[in-house]
Amino acid sequence: MNSTTSAIRTISYHARRFALQWLALGCSLGLAACSSLPNSGPRTSQIHDEYQPQASSHPFELVEVTDSTIQVLKHRPAPTLAAQFGDDANTPDLVIGRGDGLTITIWEVGSDTLFSSSPTAVAPMATVNSARGSVIPEQIVGSDGCITIPFAGRIPVANHTTTDVQRIIEQALGGKAQKPQVLVNLTHNSSNLVTVVGEVTNGARVPLSPYGERLLDVLATAGGIKVPTFETRVQLTRRDSSVTVPLLQVLRDPGENVHLHPGDDLVITRQPESFTAFGATGHNALISFDAARITLTEAVAKAGGLTDSRADPRGVFLFRFEPKSIAENLGTAPSEINDDAPVPVVYQLDLSKAGSYFLAQNFDVRDHDILYISNSPSTELEKFLNLVGLVVQPLINGAIVDSSVK
Repeated sequence: MNSTTSAIRTISYHARRFALQWLALGCSLGLAACSSLPNSGPRTSQIHDEYQPQASSHPFELVEVTDSTIQVLKHRPAPTLAAQFGDDANTPDLVIGRGDGLTITIWEVGSDTLFSSSPTAVAPMATVNSARGSVIPEQIVGSDGCITIPFAGRIPVANHTTTDVQRIIEQALGGKAQKPQVLVNLTHNSSNLVTVVGEVTNGARVPLSPYGERLLDVLATAGGIKVPTFETRVQLTRRDSSVTVPLLQVLRDPGENVHLHPGDDLVITRQPESFTAFGATGHNALISFDAARITLTEAVAKAGGLTDSRADPRGVFLFRFEPKSIAENLGTAPSEINDDAPVPVVYQLDLSKAGSYFLAQNFDVRDHDILYISNSPSTELEKFLNLVGLVVQPLINGAIVDSSVK
C-alpha cells in the first residue's frame, strides 16, 4: 500500500513540475502571444493608439458621441432640388416647338371680311356684334419652325409663346384683314415634355401644361412608383445640372416639389440603404435598413446586439466619411485634407453607461456606414488561457503516463 501511494505521489510531482514549467514558459510569452491570437478586428486600445492623438495629423478623426456631436450632425449638408433648380413662384412659360400642333382663330370686324370669303382655308364662325371669326385647322410646326397662314405665308413660331405668335400673325395680316384679332391654342404638345423613366408604373414622356406641373404631379401622371418610398431616389436633370435626392425628402418638404421645365429628365431608382456590421456582434453582414431611417440603437439590434462573451461595451465604433465642414464642427482639425475630400471619421460610443443609450437613439445611421464592436480585453486573456490549456494538458497527460510506466 505504501509503495502504491509513493508511486502516485511521484507521478503527481512530475506532472505538476512539468505543467508548471510549461505554464511559466507560456506566461513569459503571454504578451507576444496575445497580440498574435486570432481576432475579429482591432481592440479599443489599438484604435486609440492608431488615432495618434498627440500627432499633428491623423489617419482618421476619432470623435466621442455626445449631445454636441448629435447637434452638429443634424446640420449635415445634403443636396436639395430647391437649392439647385429653385422653386419659381410663376410657372415656366411654355414655348412652341417643332412638331407641335396649333389651332388658329382669326376674328375680323365688318361685313366684308377676308377669311369669311375663303371657301377652303378657314371655317367661318358665328357673327358677334359685326365680328366674324374663322378657324384655321390645326397646323403642325414644321422642321423650319414655321406654320402657314393664308394670306400671310410662312409664320415663324418655334421658340415663341402663344401670345408672341398671336402678335406676329396680327402684324402679318395688317392691311389685309379687317382689324384682325388672333387666338392661338396649343392643341398638340410634342415639345414641352418631361421624360420619366425607371421605377414608375408607366415610363413616358409627360406633356406639360400652362398649369405648371410639379415633380409629384408628373410622377402621378406616370402612374406612381413601383417600389417602397423609403428606398426610392429621384434624379432630376435639367440641361447640364443633375441632383439626386430621396423621394421622402420631396414628400416631407413642399419646397422640394419643384416646378418642372420642358426637357427635364426624371429618373426614379430603387436604392436600398444598408450598413455593414463587424466584430463582436451576433451577426456580421451587410444589413439593409428596411426603413426610412434607423438609429444607432436599432443598427446594433439589427446586427444581433453585443455578444456577451466577447464584446467590449466601451468599444462601439461607427466608421463614416464626413464633409470637411462637419469634421471641423465636430472639433477635429483635418488640415491636411483637401476641401473637397471627405474626412474619415470614427465615432465611439460607450454603452457601459446608461445615458449612452439615449444618445444612440438620436444618432442616425447613414447609408454605407460601418458598425464595429471591439472585443473585450478579457476575451484575449481567455483565448490565451484556452490555448495554453490545449498545449499543456496533453503534455501533462503524457507525463502522467510516462511516470506510471517507469
